[in-house]
Amino acid sequence: MEPNAHSPSSQEEPEQHDPYLAIIDEQWDNIVMVYTMFNAKKPIIEYHIDDQKIYSYPAFDYMNALSDRTREATHKLYQDTLQANTFMLFVKDTPNRRLRSYIFPIPDV
Repeated sequence: MEPNAHSPSSQEEPEQHDPYLAIIDEQWDNIVMVYTMFNAKKPIIEYHIDDQKIYSYPAFDYMNALSDRTREATHKLYQDTLQANTFMLFVKDTPNRRLRSYIFPIPDV
């Protein structure tokens, strides 16, 4: 996929290295498609590395399932994303026990 104005690779600064950005970039069209299908509900999108699937979750249900440690911060971040016309994407890497969040502009479709 060629990077576009909203794709992850167009937002990465050269000095930063995030191993998940390349994966997000590969799946970007699919992520956008899933987000677009449910955008009226302002979902949280989650990409599972191990099974290469993309899920859309009701935001508050998703946040309530998070650990106490991350729930409050995620709730505030989600509120900020709504104000900024952006969306949250989580990458879940079960084998490496990682859950990383990203915020991207809502794509023009």
